[in-house]
Amino acid sequence: SSSRGGEDVGVDDAMRYPIIASMVSRVNALVAISLVFIFPTLLVQDAVFFLTFLFIGWTLLFMTQTMVNLISMLAVDRCHRPNAVAFLMLISHILGDVPLPVILGLIKDKLAPSCRVGPSGDFADPKQCEAEEAGIRQSLAIAYAWVLWTLLFYELCRRFAKREIGKARAEEHNTLLLQEEEDDGSREDSAFAYYHSQFQPAGFNQSAGGDESSPRNGRDNQ
Repeated sequence: SSSRGGEDVGVDDAMRYPIIASMVSRVNALVAISLVFIFPTLLVQDAVFFLTFLFIGWTLLFMTQTMVNLISMLAVDRCHRPNAVAFLMLISHILGDVPLPVILGLIKDKLAPSCRVGPSGDFADPKQCEAEEAGIRQSLAIAYAWVLWTLLFYELCRRFAKREIGKARAEEHNTLLLQEEEDDGSREDSAFAYYHSQFQPAGFNQSAGGDESSPRNGRDNQ
C-alpha cells in the first residue's frame, strides 16, 4: 500500500471509484425497475393489483438503501466517512420526509378538496371525493415523479466516478512512461560508456586541463 497525507491507502481505496461506478449502475437499474411497477398503479382500478404493484415497486426501491450508504462512504476518504453518512441522512430527511409530505398534502387538497380528512378521521365529502379520483391520482403521480430525480443524480455520480477512473488511469500511464524513459536513458548511458571503454583509440588521453594527445601527436614527438 502507498501513503497519502500520512494515511495508508489500501487496495479498497485504490478500487473505490470502480466500485462506485459499478454499484451506482445497479442502483439506477433497481430504481428504474421499481418505477416500472409503481407508475402503473396510477391506471389500475383493482385494489389487489394496486397494492401488489405498489409493494413490489417500493420494495425494490428500498433495496437500494444499503448500496447508497456504501457509495456515500466510498466517495470520500476514510476519515470523512462518518460525516458522509450523517450528511446523507440529513439530506434524505430534508428532501424526503420533512417538507415533502406537507407539500404533497397541500397539492392533494388543491386537486381534491373534498378528500380532506377532518378531525373525526372521515373525508369532508365522501361522495364528492369519489368524483375527484383523478385529482388523487394526479397527486400520486407528482409523488412518484419526485423519485425520477434519483435517476439523474445517480447517473451524474456514475459519470463523476468514471472521470476519476480515467484520471487515475492517465496518471498511472504517465508514471509508467516516465519509468520506461528513465530505464531507456540509463541503458543508453551504460551502452555509451561501455562502447568508449572498449573502443577508445590507443594513445588517446584527456588531461584535467583540457589538453589531449592523439596517436599522431605521439608519433610527431617521437
